[in-house]
Amino acid sequence: MKIRALIIDDEKLARSRLQRLLRDYTDIEIVGEAGNGEDALHLIEAEKPDVLFLDIKMPLVSGFELLEKLEESPFIIFTTAYDRYALQAFEENTVDYLLKPIAKEKLERAVSKLTKIIRQGSPAQIDLEKLVRSLEKKEKVIKRFSVKVGDRIHIVPDYQITFFHAKDKYTFLNTEEKSYITPFSLKELEGRLDPEIFQRVHRSYIVNLENIQSIHQWFGGRLLLKLKGGKEVIASQNYASEFKKKINL
Repeated sequence: MKIRALIIDDEKLARSRLQRLLRDYTDIEIVGEAGNGEDALHLIEAEKPDVLFLDIKMPLVSGFELLEKLEESPFIIFTTAYDRYALQAFEENTVDYLLKPIAKEKLERAVSKLTKIIRQGSPAQIDLEKLVRSLEKKEKVIKRFSVKVGDRIHIVPDYQITFFHAKDKYTFLNTEEKSYITPFSLKELEGRLDPEIFQRVHRSYIVNLENIQSIHQWFGGRLLLKLKGGKEVIASQNYASEFKKKINL
């Protein structure tokens, strides 16, 4: 028995490309396509598909809003332009995701996974609320910073940053070579930086864990952190305990 599929995407070229790619899979039967959520609702009701290849960011009714309107959800394979830092949320809550532009090998993975799940008789489950919360959190993460250098704007990716520090009402972004003023406060940065990489170690410092070269015991239960570029930062007693947990020290 073939797997009945609907393609839902507001971009006609994206729908056409996915249709062409899916022709190579004899187990998949495309029973329709829709360019918006409203049309998709009627199609889903009429065709009762097994799986939706579903775009998220569509006008009027988004992919998430569409799913909220369904009494019973088919299996979901999201087609998305979200960046790689958001993809864990899709892995945990859907059959699979396809990052645009869709690659043949990624589609093969998704179809293979879908076929296996259906043959095992697993229910089509999606924790939509958890997925949305995860994506909203991921979208807030800043992976690159724009800093002004004279009359130019310079882009600094997060992996080049060694630490941030606050001084005299300013917050500075530091790389191995240079220091730049950034408009964010340290408190704002705590909520916007990747928590797997950055850690607050002092009321005036946030460090990039991946750019720490060595750690030394210091007076009063503090730690001395030696960073790439030769800078040294003190992890205060108030923050040292949490820092040690983060790096399994």
